[in-house]
Amino acid sequence: MDGLDLLKQHWNKDDNFPKIDKEQIKRMLYKSSKSIVKWIFIISVIELALGIILSFSITMEQEHHSLVYEVIYAAYEILFYVVILYFMYNFFSSYRNIKNTTNTKLLLETILNTRKHVNNYIKFNIYCIILAFSVVSIEKIVQEVQRKQLGEAIAFSFFMVLFVSLFCWLFLLIVRFYYRILYQRLVRKLDNNYEELIKIDE
Repeated sequence: MDGLDLLKQHWNKDDNFPKIDKEQIKRMLYKSSKSIVKWIFIISVIELALGIILSFSITMEQEHHSLVYEVIYAAYEILFYVVILYFMYNFFSSYRNIKNTTNTKLLLETILNTRKHVNNYIKFNIYCIILAFSVVSIEKIVQEVQRKQLGEAIAFSFFMVLFVSLFCWLFLLIVRFYYRILYQRLVRKLDNNYEELIKIDE
């Protein structure tokens, strides 16, 4: 529980606790919201940096592929990073809006937009993980089918699909847990700030 939560708890329950006016609570909510959005932006930057490092390390170890594959892979990477940069820009814009505003309406709109962008960011990353697993699996199956006889190829394809599906399912569980711990926890705090601001303005 952070300082703002403790303050609100005592303010609501303890009659001897010094009363604080609405403007002071607003300033604290502004400061808390700014800090939350800043952390969302920082985490997304760290994820992007780790993704670039991982991508370069994988590229250096890759075996030779056809020109078509290389073009598709390059296009996918460019599109992926363009979208990630778009989300990072939105997170930074939200932080800048909260940092520079004293308008409650704008703060509320920024909180709602941040929540929407975080949800879309999580969905996008999960879809990309599923797509990456699918493409790698299909490529591996095609390579092995060309080398094996029909019966062996069918058996290999079946077990490959089964293994990758289970691995992908487990990996997505871990990713969802990671996002729940980080992003959704921060978004819940933003939602609490949003509700508090609504109550203050009523």
